[in-house]
Amino acid sequence: MRKYCLLSVLLLTFLTFSCKQKGEKPAPQKIVQIETPTDTIVPRTSITFILGQDNEFGENPYYSLANHYYRLDSADKTEFVVDSLTSILEVRDYLENHRPANGLPWGTVNLVSHGNEFIDLSVKVLPKGLRTSAQSLKEAIKAEKLKALDSTVIDSATTIYLHGCAVGNNQELLNALAVAFGGENNQAYVKASKMFEYYGYTSNNRNPKSIRHYFAKVWYAFVKADSVSEEKVILKQLKKRYPTETANWHEAINREYQANPSQAYHIILGVPVIWDDVYETKEERPVFASSEEQQIWLKKQKGFFRLVKESKVPFEYFDVKYFNITLKGANDEIYYSLRAKAKAGVMCLIQPLLAEDEDAAKYFEPFVPDAQDTLFFGFANLSATK
Repeated sequence: MRKYCLLSVLLLTFLTFSCKQKGEKPAPQKIVQIETPTDTIVPRTSITFILGQDNEFGENPYYSLANHYYRLDSADKTEFVVDSLTSILEVRDYLENHRPANGLPWGTVNLVSHGNEFIDLSVKVLPKGLRTSAQSLKEAIKAEKLKALDSTVIDSATTIYLHGCAVGNNQELLNALAVAFGGENNQAYVKASKMFEYYGYTSNNRNPKSIRHYFAKVWYAFVKADSVSEEKVILKQLKKRYPTETANWHEAINREYQANPSQAYHIILGVPVIWDDVYETKEERPVFASSEEQQIWLKKQKGFFRLVKESKVPFEYFDVKYFNITLKGANDEIYYSLRAKAKAGVMCLIQPLLAEDEDAAKYFEPFVPDAQDTLFFGFANLSATK
């Protein structure tokens, strides 16, 4: 966690000596006394937003574990934990309307959301809007639905720490978040992990105080959404994608849930691509008589394939479905859309990184990287885009 000092005072006490020559007595010491100021440094207030809920089967208790962690962990707990919001806009409004009691801008702001480095976060930009991606953030900013906070709420000493799996590799998303919260000039310090991250127990009795925050190395294999791929097919793809890697992927492919935080395992993420082709009247909207006609229409949608390319997932792994959608504009005007909704699967093979010390590893203590390590973290950098 980064700490910021609002005031630094350097106090010096001078001791003056005369040069000691042979046979001379040293001159008396002259002590200059300086009063120590009584001012104290006021720490910034920290807050965590848990931006989602675990599924009803509890297969991946990501949010509930994070909720406990940021309330109880001795190093990373924050003064406030909010778990009732579902959008970036609501987070923005909360930060503005519940300003710290000390009158200073916010310190650390944790945003906990499922996400992927390919396109987006699961949390929405607006309460009834799209998932959070660089594109959806830019659109909300342009439409003035998401207005930047001023420097009395957040400033360049505010850390917005995005906790979503490997989203630190998505530079465009980090930059868009910096603009969304702080604008082009008053940008907040936005960071996110380039590694996979999750939370797990270090005790068998699942004591909430034993929850730790883990980083993990991750490898990706693409699969069809909602389908099962054979291990040999996945291994072949991994060897082609990572030809110099010597990792043993067999364990992770065959384990969905960890018995302890040291075990390699996998999860499957859904990567969605949604494209709307909008028409002013219902009559203008195409009606397909066959799947061949759908394919012909889709091939003409350059915007759709641009989004697929940005996802970094080969098109052959996407299943595409088509829907007729009615949309409402900013002034309540009605539009008619033909929507292509595509979804691919990504198998994430996860190897936790534990502390190097033998005793620490025995108790599943996580490896903790330096907070500024660019191998582990990505940072917003708007200056590089100008």
